[in-house]
Amino acid sequence: MRARTSIALAAVALTLTACGTSTPTPPDSKPATAASPVPSSGAATGSPALARALGQPAETVGAGGVGRIEMTPTSIAYISTDGGTEPANDVFAFVTYKARAATAVAADQAAPIDGGGWSWAALDGQAIAQGNGEAYNVVADSFNAGRTVQLGTYLKDAAVFDLATAQAGGTLIYIDGAGTAHRWAMPKTDAGPDVAQIRKELAP
Repeated sequence: MRARTSIALAAVALTLTACGTSTPTPPDSKPATAASPVPSSGAATGSPALARALGQPAETVGAGGVGRIEMTPTSIAYISTDGGTEPANDVFAFVTYKARAATAVAADQAAPIDGGGWSWAALDGQAIAQGNGEAYNVVADSFNAGRTVQLGTYLKDAAVFDLATAQAGGTLIYIDGAGTAHRWAMPKTDAGPDVAQIRKELAP
């Protein structure tokens, strides 16, 4: 009987010891599940997260962080030739856009020399630079403005891509002077108010 009592007392003592020696959580520590996610950079995720539709504007930062430009892709036309230039792939995607000064200073459009400018993300994920292949030779006078957008004005310009047929209908991307990527979902067929003018100027 005395042996059983000793065993019971020992078990109680062990339980009390285990409870008394548990290490308290430091007051400044947080559970792993409560940690805030680290935001990705604008260049990686884009702004906004979901692509805009053709014709929707985005306010962007000018080259070098100076000024702001409202960028609005307005039309897209897929052409097989401009009458003298054949694509290295299958088709040229000719995208027109309007660039409007959105602040009280002139601003330059971001360009590859600044680490920005226009690009195309194909449906298979391939990144395609503006003017790739033979696209740099395709120019329409009505959509060939200068880089600088003056106060109170807007420019009509274009970005051209040399694509395989399967790459039509990708995502148009503009990386601005702050490194933020702005995205637009592009239709797979001609769309927008400038299509007739594009085809008139680039007719074979």
